[in-house]
Amino acid sequence: MELRGIQQAGVEILANHYKPEVIICKTPSEVDAYVANRLAQQIQTRPDSVLTLPTGNTPTGMYEHLVTLVKSGQLDLSRVTIFNLDEYHPIDPSHKGSYAAYMRRHLIDQVPTSAWYIPNGQAEDPQGEAARFKALLDAHQPVDLAILGIGPGDTCHIGFNEKGSSIDTTVRYMPLDPQTKATNSQLFEDPSEIPEGTLTQGIADILQAKEIIVIAKGSSKAWGVNRALKGPVGAEAPASFLRLHPHVTFVLDEEAAGYLQ
Repeated sequence: MELRGIQQAGVEILANHYKPEVIICKTPSEVDAYVANRLAQQIQTRPDSVLTLPTGNTPTGMYEHLVTLVKSGQLDLSRVTIFNLDEYHPIDPSHKGSYAAYMRRHLIDQVPTSAWYIPNGQAEDPQGEAARFKALLDAHQPVDLAILGIGPGDTCHIGFNEKGSSIDTTVRYMPLDPQTKATNSQLFEDPSEIPEGTLTQGIADILQAKEIIVIAKGSSKAWGVNRALKGPVGAEAPASFLRLHPHVTFVLDEEAAGYLQ
């Protein structure tokens, strides 16, 4: 797969970019159903698909649809390999706010899969854990389909690649942007328990996927969606790097698409 971005003498040179497909659904539930059905099509076409999957509020409805499809006998995930985009660090995987616990609640404990990989948020050596997770991911690349969210406000992040993340970044420890931390802390029963950082797939890891779908719902994502699709491509808006990939689709509800219309 050709990616339209190269490194030369340490300076990022970006060629002409692609134009992602944009699908606007009337409601958040329609976004959930659309993306779940697209995932189902991928798995039915290739039962041993390798997927990158997200966490947080945005994909919860998508997972509900997937579980329903599996339990009704319409879909089989038993040969699918799943990689998560990221995990907080430091955090106990059993902590309710961890993404490991999130995935178990919403998918892993409900349906059979072939394999599931997520960074160890409890690892004493985050750099060593990043290297371990990257080796696992590299052994399965290219991922068949990556599902992403986009950061809140003007963070414009994908995974936890916050502002300043360059196109050549790979799995690593990343401190949380203050805006991200403030938003995500609301998902913790005790907001003060949110960790200071994360272990995340990098931009270069994400862009290796054969196909990428970005899901965004709500007005808090509208600025970032618009910036990613229409602003300059570069590290100040990490999601803008998706325009260097030939097969990207943004699936939005009307509020998230508010600045596009």
